[in-house]
Amino acid sequence: MSDAADPSEAAFVGTLFGEDELGVVVRAHIHIEAKLLELLELVVVDPKYLERMGLDFGQRVNLAVALGLKSEHAPALSALGTLRNAFAHRLDAQLSEDRVNNLYAALSAGDKEIVQLAYDRTNTQMGKTDAPPFKKLSPKERFILISVALRAMLMTAIHEIRARR
Repeated sequence: MSDAADPSEAAFVGTLFGEDELGVVVRAHIHIEAKLLELLELVVVDPKYLERMGLDFGQRVNLAVALGLKSEHAPALSALGTLRNAFAHRLDAQLSEDRVNNLYAALSAGDKEIVQLAYDRTNTQMGKTDAPPFKKLSPKERFILISVALRAMLMTAIHEIRARR
């Protein structure tokens, strides 16, 4: 990942912090799925057939891995899809400690490190010396940081594919 801040990343984060729990989960999922589709469109010969396949999110994750996305990212992306489905189908769904902990547990070791480094870097850049540890953040704050890492992971994969061409 680049050290330079992506302006779309700032907009993404700002949007998520302005949402309630339902909004943050659904909107994060939409943004991440858009990056997943962008990746798929780069690696297939004829992208118009992707839409015709009618793939759900989990199937798109599996296809992306089959076409070259690192398999270590699949569990967290799948966990995000499961979490989004809980919010899409239940009026009383909440972004609980357990749900966010399960999503975090599904991250690869490298993705967990990215989440922690991004949090630490943000606090340093903002001059925060008294920021709570990641584990003490609210479930919503942790979910947002994890979502940013998942989106960044897909953006990195997209960048790598484009660089090979």
